[in-house]
Amino acid sequence: MRSTVAAILCVLFALPARGQGALSLEGMSEQQRADYVKLMRGYVETFRILGRAKLCRHNFDAEPYWREVARRHGEKSEALAVAALGYAAGAENIVISRELEPAPAAPMPCDVVPYMREMRLPELPASLAPAVGAL
Repeated sequence: MRSTVAAILCVLFALPARGQGALSLEGMSEQQRADYVKLMRGYVETFRILGRAKLCRHNFDAEPYWREVARRHGEKSEALAVAALGYAAGAENIVISRELEPAPAAPMPCDVVPYMREMRLPELPASLAPAVGAL
């Protein structure tokens, strides 16, 4: 499992500079910033659950979620890196940046995870729809 974290860190270091540190919020309106942070935190939450499902050995197919984030934001996007951090956090029960997860999530019990099978990604806010392609 430590190799998963190492692989994710390698991906993050391969991203453009803006994806390595804080969330890229420059050039966005105040509403867009708020919506973007909320969306990224939603991705962390969703992918944390998917990672937890893997840790608990539940047969969740995470691939459609990865494809949808890539479709929305691009194959080498900050959003995919954020989702990967959430996934690793769930799969390895680790704490991530306070910027992405202000309060550390309590580990979800494995017997609760199956009830999350029908979860969906957070909706793309209208304020971000035109800006997503530019990220």
